[in-house]
Amino acid sequence: MKLLVSTVAPYPWVKLNKQNMPVEKGQFLEAAFIRTIPRDVRSVIGVAPADSTTFHQVEVPTRKRSNMLAAVPFVLEDSLSEEIDQLHFTIMDWKPDGPAQVAVISRPVLENWLEVFYTAGVKLDAIIPEHILLPIHPDSNASLIKKADGHYVIKTGAYHSFSCDQDAFEYWWQDEANRLLNIAVNDKELAAELIASGGEHISHWAIGDDFRAWCEHAPTAINNMPSLLQGEFEPEHLKPGSSWLNIAAALAICALLLMGGSQWVEARKLQQRYDSNQQSIRALFHESFPEQEYLNLPRQQIASLLSISEDDPANEMFQYLLEVASLAADASRAELEEVNYRDQQLQIGATAPNFAALEQLTAKINDLEGLQAVLVSSGARDQHVTGQIKIVADGKL
Repeated sequence: MKLLVSTVAPYPWVKLNKQNMPVEKGQFLEAAFIRTIPRDVRSVIGVAPADSTTFHQVEVPTRKRSNMLAAVPFVLEDSLSEEIDQLHFTIMDWKPDGPAQVAVISRPVLENWLEVFYTAGVKLDAIIPEHILLPIHPDSNASLIKKADGHYVIKTGAYHSFSCDQDAFEYWWQDEANRLLNIAVNDKELAAELIASGGEHISHWAIGDDFRAWCEHAPTAINNMPSLLQGEFEPEHLKPGSSWLNIAAALAICALLLMGGSQWVEARKLQQRYDSNQQSIRALFHESFPEQEYLNLPRQQIASLLSISEDDPANEMFQYLLEVASLAADASRAELEEVNYRDQQLQIGATAPNFAALEQLTAKINDLEGLQAVLVSSGARDQHVTGQIKIVADGKL
């Protein structure tokens, strides 16, 4: 059984069977009651109110999803009313070299919802925008919902929907193209008003005004709906290495052993050897360079250190530039991955949550007297931004 529950009070919910058909519905009234979900529920999915999420179509010529996700905030920046670092972006649908359908939601709002459910002892498997659940009548090409609070939800496609107030709706209705749409309306009086004001293909569809009622009118392919909880918000209990996956892995290993899993045994030996080598590398590094910070990718760092003798003035400069880079990275929410010192220049490789963090890292170094830093190149990898930054002291790049 799955439970769809609103992320806002009074927390209306609907329980779905394996065919995604409603079997029970209710509401929790207060956040503390969320912990009383039916015992037969195996998956809890939050439903974000329609007015909390906006959909946008973004076109970026790339075949990599990570590149698309990294570019989305900057493509949409001028069309959004909030700062992009206060927003969370989710790719809902995309094919390489094609347009992406992107959902945008306030980061503080999303964090607050997660805190409410966490406090109630409930782990959300996903959060989906409410208007995704709104079906379109087979004989129409648009659905129009008038909600009890006076807002409207308009949907013309899978990811082409929005919520608006009375004034915005009246403005939308003034567009002649919208009056030509074949619209199914949930409110009978509103349908009559639209017909009287020029609507040519308006019909009444008693579908209700919230997601619980919508689920009763059309089975929802909930398993295929993308969640807003992607990237840094991905639920911990669903990530590889979570407790359930560990149990599954342990069972699989037992099965392999029972079947004479010699390949697994060999792989385990190789992993143990790798772990031992890593420990040896770390110990050797700290023994050889006790004053240096150990990085995750030490090969370039060790090469740079070995290329400089202890008596060489460049050694002191290298240590100073590395310390500056480390402090600037910490202050910018970035992580150093590699360093290379040559010709009195330190080049660092860093990863950051966004391009703004890389620019902040560079700016913090440039704020120091006698230092100059420039972002040489940048890219995206695994939903993070990567960059190569070159740093020099008392010189020109």
